[in-house]
Amino acid sequence: MAKPRSPPRVQAATNTSGGGPIDTGTGRAGHLIVGIGASAGGLDAFRSFFSEMPADSGMAFVLVQHLDPDYNSALAEILGECTAMPVVKAVDGTIAAPNTVAVIPQNAILKIEGGVLRVAPPETPTARQSSIDTFLVSLAEDQGENAVGIILSGFGSDGTIGVQAIKEGGGLTLSEAAFDHRAKFGMPQSATAGGFVDNVLQPQEMPARLLEYRDFQDNAAINDLSEGAGTGRAKYLMTICAVLNSRIGRDFSQYKSSTLMRRVHRRMQVLRVKDPRQYIGLLRSLPDEPELLFREILIGVTRFFRDAAMFEALAETALPDLIARGDPDQPLRVWVAGCATGEEAYSLAILFKEALAKAESPRQVTVFATDIDDRAITVARAGLYSDSIEADTTTERLEKHFVKEGQRYRVAKHIREMCVFSTHDLVKDPPFSKLDMVSCRNLLIYFEPALQQRVIATFHYGIKPDGLLWLGPSETLAASTRLFKVFDKRSRIFRRLDVAAEVPRSPSSLRMTKASSTKPPTEAEGIDAQAARMMAQYAPAYIVFDGQHEIQRFSGQVAKFMEPVSGGASLNLFRMLHAQLRSPVRSLVRKALEAQRPVQEHVTFEVAGQAQTINLIAEPMAEPVGGQRCLLLAFQELTPRVASDVTHQFHASSPASDTDHGDLIAAREKLQTITEELETANEELQSSNEEFQSVNEELHSTVEELETSKEELQSINEELQTVNAELNNRADSLVRSNSDLANLFDSTSIATLFLDNESCIRRFTPAITEIFNVREGDEGRPIGDFASRLAGSALTKDIATVLRDLGSLEREAESEDGASTYLMRVKPYRDLNNVIDGVVITLIDITERKRLERDRAHLAAIVASSQDAILSHDLDGKITSWNAGAEKIYGYTADEIIGQPMSTLLDDVQINEWPDNLVRLRRGELISDIDISRVTKGDRVIYVSLTISPMRDASGTIIGASAVARDIAQRKAAQERAEMLMAELDHRVKNILAVVSSVVTQTLKAGGSVEAARADIEGRIQAISRAHGLLTELGGVEGSLRELVATELRPYMQRSNVTMSGDDVVLSSRANLSLALAIHELATNSVKYGALSTEEGHLEVNWRVTGAKGKSELKIMWRETAGPPVAPPSRRGFGTKLIEISLARGLNAEVNREFLEAGVRCQISVPFSEDIGRIRSAVPLGT
Repeated sequence: MAKPRSPPRVQAATNTSGGGPIDTGTGRAGHLIVGIGASAGGLDAFRSFFSEMPADSGMAFVLVQHLDPDYNSALAEILGECTAMPVVKAVDGTIAAPNTVAVIPQNAILKIEGGVLRVAPPETPTARQSSIDTFLVSLAEDQGENAVGIILSGFGSDGTIGVQAIKEGGGLTLSEAAFDHRAKFGMPQSATAGGFVDNVLQPQEMPARLLEYRDFQDNAAINDLSEGAGTGRAKYLMTICAVLNSRIGRDFSQYKSSTLMRRVHRRMQVLRVKDPRQYIGLLRSLPDEPELLFREILIGVTRFFRDAAMFEALAETALPDLIARGDPDQPLRVWVAGCATGEEAYSLAILFKEALAKAESPRQVTVFATDIDDRAITVARAGLYSDSIEADTTTERLEKHFVKEGQRYRVAKHIREMCVFSTHDLVKDPPFSKLDMVSCRNLLIYFEPALQQRVIATFHYGIKPDGLLWLGPSETLAASTRLFKVFDKRSRIFRRLDVAAEVPRSPSSLRMTKASSTKPPTEAEGIDAQAARMMAQYAPAYIVFDGQHEIQRFSGQVAKFMEPVSGGASLNLFRMLHAQLRSPVRSLVRKALEAQRPVQEHVTFEVAGQAQTINLIAEPMAEPVGGQRCLLLAFQELTPRVASDVTHQFHASSPASDTDHGDLIAAREKLQTITEELETANEELQSSNEEFQSVNEELHSTVEELETSKEELQSINEELQTVNAELNNRADSLVRSNSDLANLFDSTSIATLFLDNESCIRRFTPAITEIFNVREGDEGRPIGDFASRLAGSALTKDIATVLRDLGSLEREAESEDGASTYLMRVKPYRDLNNVIDGVVITLIDITERKRLERDRAHLAAIVASSQDAILSHDLDGKITSWNAGAEKIYGYTADEIIGQPMSTLLDDVQINEWPDNLVRLRRGELISDIDISRVTKGDRVIYVSLTISPMRDASGTIIGASAVARDIAQRKAAQERAEMLMAELDHRVKNILAVVSSVVTQTLKAGGSVEAARADIEGRIQAISRAHGLLTELGGVEGSLRELVATELRPYMQRSNVTMSGDDVVLSSRANLSLALAIHELATNSVKYGALSTEEGHLEVNWRVTGAKGKSELKIMWRETAGPPVAPPSRRGFGTKLIEISLARGLNAEVNREFLEAGVRCQISVPFSEDIGRIRSAVPLGT
């Protein structure tokens, strides 16, 4: 059965921008909003329309065109010349205000919400192609009866679905009539062919119709009819339903009155009738009006896979269970009641096809799809739909189950073959039987409760045990819960219970029951009821049976006429009748059916061994029962006298009877009179019996229904009380939650932004206003409309990525001036059902953290690159950090030393002192700039300059210490070297004076003139000066060992008692300096105490390089002979120390000195490597 159009959604919203309250109920509030759709070629139609539309009509106009996305339309400027109303291009947030015209911008999709236009880019090319449907559907949902849809020139079918939605919502629909052969038609014809257009007019005629519609909406009589209640409204409805039933045979008396009144109101608007009584007159007089009202009531809302979540639940849970049950060789039978134009039936067929394939089941499925609307059934059988179904059907299903035919789709043959469509009135026609599933969605909501229960009982009758019933999202079983149990509450799927239920009765019986239940029985009716019960004792026995001879009902006095045959139990009339009655009854039934009137016959049969004559009466019943014609068979027992007369008439054969012909005639006449009287009495009794029986059944049914209703009302009352308490608790929780949320938003410093799936603002915290230029009242606007302080913001791309991947995104973003840095997180917004409904964006100011991180990284780089040892330890002395400088100085890697005690680096003395240092650190004392020894990894003792500082946490508590140690080995060596040089300077001065004194003494001992002595002394002193000059020069360059020795001994080489020889060795500057000091010291001692102190003494110096490469040594031998006697010194003098220290430290050399009687011998062994020197020639050099 076709679904009546759904009632318009009622909104009561105050438009803060001046749109005013919007009420889409039957009473009109606000102003009309007119949506006009056309293609690019509809400019002339627009001009014609607005040239006749007054500027003060009080209506808002929104123009939607098909335009190329790159085409910059000048429609707003052109129409500005045709009307005094302001014409603007719509932007997001434009108010559809009275006496204004808004034009859709290029490459955009336009919708309306609360009287406010919403502009968004098209998600797909298909969306742009159906831009008119998109706007008109949103207009119907938003404005209800205040919506007007107009379709002007254009190709295709865009706008058809839109005007359907407007008509379903109670608005007015118009389409353009062909008036120009150059105009491109298609859209107006499509809308008109669908039966969704109220008037087909020329564009210049439409303004007058709109003004008339506007005035009509305010008519008090119409509003009273729509909103009123009581006898007036009930009387009108009863009359209208009676006319419909008599004219087209459709009973709408048990449809909800509010639905019927809205539909009547629509027809009165179209006919421009203001008085309901006048409309009833037209309904009776106009031949087409009953049919038009019938079509108006039956316009339904349907589409493929409507309520997709419910279809998914059906496919995931119910269908696999249904397929798995029963005999796999038996086909599944499904009934779609109220299928309209077939979208739901085909959707179910596709779902079963997919489920069978998934289960790998060979079962077949037959979908019986029925509707009261024969036109809708014609459309459904064709299976041809516009390309707008792309919005409701996946690409995969379109490719697999549909065939593209131009701009439309036809259901594929393999799906159409699964479906059987037929016209069917759910109210009065018998149901299908042996069904596995019934789908009746969004139809019961238009029925009164009594009819709802009857229809549900009808479904229970037709569904197999454990079969399924699927209802719409707003429908429940109400009082029929004993017939079905819940299978999936959320998806409104129920399973049939195997319980006994009455076979649904006819609508007339329901009406009689309803009528009888509305008033208490009168005294006369009580007498009639008692009389009926008493008369039942005297009425003839009877049997009611159908066309298949199955007994439907019988009275309680038929036992003597029954003689069931042996075998299985059966209610077949001829298996239950007395054997002697079967043949005459069969003949009598045939005659009654042929004559279609009552037929009777006297029959004699044996009962308990005695013959009994009865009058058999067979009569066809006037009204069908359960969809079939039935007959009544009455057994009228005759009195003994009448029976005797009949017997005598048929069986007497005595010749004597002929003699009294008069008596026979009299007997026959008397018999005829008795027979007629009996027939009359029988008819009266039969009629009375039927009436009393009907009344009795109705009263009994009324009592049961009242008891059931009372129980249901009590149950509903309890449920309502429970629900009310729960709602109160939830309301309190919601208030608390809102308060908590408001305080959280006001107190948080984190900038947070909530966006919906269209990137429109839902909510935001105050901190977001520092980043985006938003303010209170901007909710609902796209975030892309607002400027932000973020540099190079890719926010739109980030939002699209999160909505596509359903993951989180986190990155840093800087302000345009670079003064601030934010940590931006974009996460999907999930509702309580885990459905993605937008995104949540948080921006945390991390400017200070980034500065601290930079400072920390800078300090860490300083520590890491420092040559000083920087380490830290806790208050127990456990090492916690270790830098590269510490590794270089101490020899331990970080992995080796972290976690080890500080005692690892201390010697025995410091280990004993370390606890005192920890105590000082716990007191917060600073231990700074102390020179102390430490132990390295190889147990080598080094000296460091140490500073130990306490470390504190954020609260100021001392948690450990940091130590900075600087290697002072070079400084210690420099100090020792400076001390040695000071001593050497002192020693050298003394030696030089001694040498000078010796030279003078030796010169004077030689005799000669004073002048000669003076010259000798000056020459020798100059030689000594040159030797010291050479020593200074050799400190920075390579030099020959021979030159070094010769320079030091040159003052004494005028005598032949000094010789030297050796390899041509070139020494490095470091080796030159060390060896020069040593040779100078040896020569000075020899001049003072040794061989060079006497003329007889002899000095021999030679050197050579020995050993293989890599292990070679430079050996220098100093031999003194013939000098004064030498004795070992009692102490080590400065000269000895100078020789040993300078050679040992500078060259890692060994010095061996012997004090023999013949003179001093000294051997210097130096490891000969490349940094010491090289051999220039292997040829020995001598003097």
